Amino acid sequence: MQRLPSVRFLQRLVLLLGVIFTSTAMASALRMPGPHTDRVHHTHIKATLDAEKHRVKADMTLRWKNTTGVELTEIPFHLYLNAFSRTDTIFMTESNGGRLRNDTREGDDQDKFGYVHVTAITDASGEDQAQNWLVDGDVATYKLPQPLLPNQEVTLNIAFTSQLPKVFARSGHNGDTFNFVAQWFPKPGVYYNGRWVNHNYHANTEFFADFGTYDVEITAPSDYVVGATGYLVKKETQEALTTHHYQAEDVHDFVWTADSKFAEATAEWNGITIRLLHQKPLSEKSIQNQFDAAKASFEWFDKHVGAYPYSTMTLVQPPENAGGAAGMEYPTLVTTITDLDYSEYMHAAAMVTIHEIGHNYWQGIFASNEFEESWMDEGINSYTEGRIMSETLGQANIVQFAQFSADMPTMHHVRTAQTPTLDPVKTHGWMYVDRGGYSTNSYSKPATILNTVERVWGVEKVDQLLKTYYKRWAFKHPSTQDFIAIADEIDPSMARYLNDAITTIKNIDFEVKSATSGKKQVAGGFSFSDDNEEPSFNKPEKGEGYVHRVTLVRNGELHPPQVDVLLTFADGSTETRQWQPDNTIPWTKWQWESDVKLVEVMIDPKFKVLLDKDFSNNTKRLGKKSNESWRWAISLLQNIQHAFSIALPL
Repeated sequence: MQRLPSVRFLQRLVLLLGVIFTSTAMASALRMPGPHTDRVHHTHIKATLDAEKHRVKADMTLRWKNTTGVELTEIPFHLYLNAFSRTDTIFMTESNGGRLRNDTREGDDQDKFGYVHVTAITDASGEDQAQNWLVDGDVATYKLPQPLLPNQEVTLNIAFTSQLPKVFARSGHNGDTFNFVAQWFPKPGVYYNGRWVNHNYHANTEFFADFGTYDVEITAPSDYVVGATGYLVKKETQEALTTHHYQAEDVHDFVWTADSKFAEATAEWNGITIRLLHQKPLSEKSIQNQFDAAKASFEWFDKHVGAYPYSTMTLVQPPENAGGAAGMEYPTLVTTITDLDYSEYMHAAAMVTIHEIGHNYWQGIFASNEFEESWMDEGINSYTEGRIMSETLGQANIVQFAQFSADMPTMHHVRTAQTPTLDPVKTHGWMYVDRGGYSTNSYSKPATILNTVERVWGVEKVDQLLKTYYKRWAFKHPSTQDFIAIADEIDPSMARYLNDAITTIKNIDFEVKSATSGKKQVAGGFSFSDDNEEPSFNKPEKGEGYVHRVTLVRNGELHPPQVDVLLTFADGSTETRQWQPDNTIPWTKWQWESDVKLVEVMIDPKFKVLLDKDFSNNTKRLGKKSNESWRWAISLLQNIQHAFSIALPL
């Protein structure tokens, strides 16, 4: 007979396994074991912050692998901070001298500018490579001494200095103790679809990079609290300086922040450590609101898209005078808005945090090309943030005051409807007609496109699309057509709509062109007989019942397969018919009879087609007894909601 282990032995075994698994979790930046990517590069940086000058001096060792499948003779790099080095850079020119997202560069003093300057560069053997390093503003090119064959690696040792500007656009300092260090080191471009993608830093673009690993040691004054991408391996203090050693795996960027005025709070969710670095004072309710927003995000994505693979998420609240750093996303670290005080009427603090954490999926995990296809991150994210607010956090309305409220789909519809359709959604970020065109086509219009898909084709198909997209394209730099191809597998009509809505300037605008309802008449006039007698005459008379005539028009070229039309009659009864718009003839006419007078015709009564540019022409009233007459207030409501559109995150 086999002897069973004692209870005491089992208890010790469980304890031991717990210690092992806990230690393993603490010793990894990944919540889901990797690698998840090709890890194109391994980047080791030792950086020291001069808190008085807001300057970082660093030494970087970059080991970069040629995964392109072709022989290379050069590697391009981004030097993003150089966009802030002069008033005549592309970024400064396109942002009207330094204006972005309601923030403005403050004056022309030296501390308002920034740069990244490579001071030395050598190869693995220590040989000087300065002659092969060619700088052109905010980009650079490293000319390889000899061709780099597929799967070969090159190692570069790069010493550089990064001077932070006074923050107005993501990176920088506030003139006091706050430092947000983003896009701060020489970063290789991406070889994508047979070409290098290494565009200049434009006012209307964000970032695109390859996945890799980061091993970064940050030295800062010991009274400064530091937060960074990845997880903290250890801290070592010597005199007045402390070195914070962070590691991150399968990410495409590394950022950090340091401020002596940060306070800190932490929470946990299913193996994810959520860390909040906030300004003082901040109420417990406001802190909990941030943690609730983060947990709601992870819960929703786990259920509807896929798992968050990392073990950490850091939320950073910039001070009030550093709003330019607010509302931004980076791998495992995001910035909130500056005002996190909880409010029962405005839920922007939770919404922006949900929005930025969402970027850790659509951009952080997928790493689509934000230079050229910004909608794939910003737009999908703007759609999912509304669902998280409603479905998981339980806050459907972003604004709620007295009898007025507005949810995220409505807010995005309003912005889309009020923006002229001059560019396709899929447009390079710097090629839209203006900043408004970029903003709407990157955020609100794709969100409205997807909200329309959800309402017309059903949320189940949207969830299937998002889940399949995650399973197939996570960590692989997908394109617009990759997304649409999955939609085509699910429902070809849905894919055709997505393709037209995203890649063309086709519009949707349904209109009730005319509607009449009159007493049915008994036909009158002359009647002829077969015996050639003189024609007889009968005077037309009103009969019983009504004849209804309705003309429906689609003014745009884009439309779903079918749309509901609500008919309301004088006795309060209603009937819903389906209109299937024709691809060739942009109108249809209906004529029928009934016993009750028709008093109102309304296309899309449940507002499923949120991409419709003008809801005000969707309704035609024929009488005063319509039980749908309140809908005529919608144009006024849209104007009111426009006042709140500034709450939408950028």
